[in-house]
Amino acid sequence: MPQAYEGALPVSERKPTSDRSIYARVSDPACQRVLDIARGEGASAVVDQTFNWKDNIFPGGSTLAAYEDTEAQAAFNRLGEGLKMCRSFTGTNYAGKYRSKLALESSPQVGDEALRYNIESPMADGPVHDEDYVVVRVGSAIATFNATDVGKRASFPSDLIAKQVERIKGVQRR
Repeated sequence: MPQAYEGALPVSERKPTSDRSIYARVSDPACQRVLDIARGEGASAVVDQTFNWKDNIFPGGSTLAAYEDTEAQAAFNRLGEGLKMCRSFTGTNYAGKYRSKLALESSPQVGDEALRYNIESPMADGPVHDEDYVVVRVGSAIATFNATDVGKRASFPSDLIAKQVERIKGVQRR
């Protein structure tokens, strides 16, 4: 990946959790559904990777979640329903309370189906924390790509998304 520094962090497998999310809950149930699916909550296996970009001090990442049978399709349908209803939410993280706005974006034409959305969260000291999410279903897997920036629009490289999706397709054909 020419956009990231050499010696990237290794892919890490996430250990199964109980039915509760390992992340703090947010105020809107539809938004919580969106966040959970993007994080791979409820999948039978999940791996995460962090990307340290050359042109951004904020990392990006990808999550690959594998599902049984038709569960990926069902999860992706729930994601779409959540995105129709979620517009804003509040929550608490390591920095305290926050308020976020979610907006649907134009989705790339990759995988079996894809959705893109943006989350903006104003920070206490003025700038806006901006997150770009692209969620792609490929057969029985859902891949989530996210990029973060502050004070300007974040965007995960579309060429990298296309390359990773093709790799997932190739593995599933075997």
